[in-house]
Amino acid sequence: MSLWLENTGDTHLYLSDFKLNFDFGTYELETISGMIPPGNCKFLGNTSLQLPKNLVGRRIFTLDYHIHEYISGAWVDLGSYTSDKQYFISIYPTPLYKVFVSRGLLLEDRAMGDPIAEMIREWGFQTVTVGIEVQVPEALVPTRVKEEIKSSDAVIAIATPRFMDALTGLWKTLEWLHGEVGIGFGIDKPLLILKDRRVSLAGLPSYLAELKLAPVIEFDEYDMEKLRRDLSTVMPGFRGWTETRRKQEFWNSLRNLIIGGLAVVGLISIISGFMGSHSGTSKK
Repeated sequence: MSLWLENTGDTHLYLSDFKLNFDFGTYELETISGMIPPGNCKFLGNTSLQLPKNLVGRRIFTLDYHIHEYISGAWVDLGSYTSDKQYFISIYPTPLYKVFVSRGLLLEDRAMGDPIAEMIREWGFQTVTVGIEVQVPEALVPTRVKEEIKSSDAVIAIATPRFMDALTGLWKTLEWLHGEVGIGFGIDKPLLILKDRRVSLAGLPSYLAELKLAPVIEFDEYDMEKLRRDLSTVMPGFRGWTETRRKQEFWNSLRNLIIGGLAVVGLISIISGFMGSHSGTSKK
């Protein structure tokens, strides 16, 4: 990452001893420091961060720094400060894969499906759902669904409750979700099923789960952060399955994760970030 700071005051500033404070740790930027003339925005240096390998998405941090101000021909030590503002970096795995997401289009489905789709995108996937990212006339939906699944690298199904079975009293999911999962399975696409805890899977998805042909992650609509944590353990391996098509390797890694509590690792790189500016000549 690169650090630029702006001096909006009328005296010279010298900043050093930078630290980035994340919720997962503090990073000291020992190689970054410099003098900033008044009214200038100056580049102070580059640094590389060794981030946890299962970390993705936007991460907020605060900035610590030590500041000297040039006053009346001498440098005055103003001490150490923490920024009032919060900044962020965005972290995504690479390369980007296309994933067909089978999910409901009704408001009650999208209330859960939209944030889940964003979690999936954080793991370096471009999500495609016919009726959301792709719009076609109703008569062309079946054909376009087949085309999008065929051109995707993987399929993820989000099973949300649609109707209650009168005989069993259990919630069932969208009927066409079974068909889209079937298309993906039929052409050997990597599959992942995310299931609302109230839903009882039936048909092909239930067989795939039972025979360990597709992993199932259960989620609670009132605890989406738990789903985010669960995805952080599964998605690196799922990306590997998508890249290599080696299904057994994914299941082996998942088994090790469950048995030994091991972290599944993936390649993560910082794509973009943002730094704010120093406001005023000094903080007193």
